[in-house]
Amino acid sequence: MPKVLAVSASLRNARWGKGVDKLLDRIRSIENEDELLRFVADEAQVHYKHFLDAGRKEGLPFETIYRNLRKTAGDRGLCNSEVGMTAALWGAVQKGCDIDYVPLSSFFSPKGEGRELDALKAKIMEADGLLLCTPVYFGDRSSLASDLIEFIRKDMELMHHLRGKPMAGVVVGAKRNGGQETTLIYQLLEMVGIGMLGLGNDTETTSQYGGTIVAGDVGEGSKDEYGLRTAIGTGRRIGRIVVECALAQGVQLIDDLRVAFWILQDTEDGFAMRQVERLVRSAEGMDADILELHRHPVTRCMACDICPTSVGPDKEYRCMIKVQDDPLHRYHERFLDRDLIVPVVLSTQNRAGLRTVYQRFIERTRYLRRGDYLFTDVAIMPLVFEELGASENMSMRIYTSLIRHHTVLLRPIIGYIHRGTLLNEDELPERWTEVLEQCRGLAAGRLFALLKCPNVVSYNPVGYILSAAKDRELSVQERRRIIQEDRLYRQREAAQRRLGIEV
Repeated sequence: MPKVLAVSASLRNARWGKGVDKLLDRIRSIENEDELLRFVADEAQVHYKHFLDAGRKEGLPFETIYRNLRKTAGDRGLCNSEVGMTAALWGAVQKGCDIDYVPLSSFFSPKGEGRELDALKAKIMEADGLLLCTPVYFGDRSSLASDLIEFIRKDMELMHHLRGKPMAGVVVGAKRNGGQETTLIYQLLEMVGIGMLGLGNDTETTSQYGGTIVAGDVGEGSKDEYGLRTAIGTGRRIGRIVVECALAQGVQLIDDLRVAFWILQDTEDGFAMRQVERLVRSAEGMDADILELHRHPVTRCMACDICPTSVGPDKEYRCMIKVQDDPLHRYHERFLDRDLIVPVVLSTQNRAGLRTVYQRFIERTRYLRRGDYLFTDVAIMPLVFEELGASENMSMRIYTSLIRHHTVLLRPIIGYIHRGTLLNEDELPERWTEVLEQCRGLAAGRLFALLKCPNVVSYNPVGYILSAAKDRELSVQERRRIIQEDRLYRQREAAQRRLGIEV
């Protein structure tokens, strides 16, 4: 059974030692979401009482309170980060994963010195996926989380083990806009940068960047029910991808990897296009579809109140914009059934001669996301050619937009340009070969999962009153009949053919 390891990067964690094992056993035994919510609420209150007994009700200095808290047995209660972590681990259990938990304060001292790091390393080496749970500090993850990342970066064996493993995050902030999303994004960027697969939460809470919980004081995290649902969704999401990666070990594609290159920003003479063609020639086993979207007049999204315009099968173009020369209208069916999507941009200081449809195209993919997440579980890898000093942050922008399509983020390939010369040109084909090998495994696992445990997803129009009203006009049964049954039939038929499996 694949294992998801959660790490809590909070100084206030309530569990350590044998208390960790007790917590994991309890999470495994919880039968439904209502029971989960009651459990975390009760344990959050236990932790709050620990704070009172440690000196808060007497008004003692926090340093004294903290020392007193560390004298408890560590077998009861949950801090706010552990509340979110517990919800996420329960979500992973629902997808068929085993779970483990490491409180980082047991391994890193207040001054950053490590202790018993061999035990921490052993826990990570046993994991098939990593769930990073942290409070927000000034819009970023805690220093404990930073110490963990530095620890991983300095150990080549850990780096090798985690490469290609899924990761996701749950964060806690003092208010609804308390830096939760920036924290999730920063740690996603760091972990994807070392080669992990970046994930957000699942579609039941609209597929954002991970679990986001509001807790302004001790014990308050358990009261944020929507935040807890985002954490549960994050656990389900990483659980599913961990299972898909495990399934990939026993199957392989018998046809070519289906790769779509979306060229969104390039010069008139096609600098980025030439580099894409070079990469395509450098590797075999790939069915490449290159869309030069930057050469077409992409019409701006009108932010329609009802999007997509109707319920229908995936192959049906369902955006209100029907301009004939609009590339999304012309190329809609070429967005379907991809294993890897490679958004391509050229980023230069001198913008003369640069053609870009990047932002308009990102806006227009709204109908694909809201059409029940057409790109579910598809790998995304930015290919950026960046002139030194351009400072456009294109790989970050691609990540933060396309993760919301319920996708899997891969480490980007970035070509660095100086005075018209691509400085690392010789390195790019080798990196590209690694990406293709990794994506063949991901695609095989995704397709096999469609045969064994099909993933039915629906867009949930949270925050869109008109869209929600329109959505209610169609019963769940009708939506599944029109969209989901069509998608599952098409995908399962493709999975059988591409894996050579008869069902």
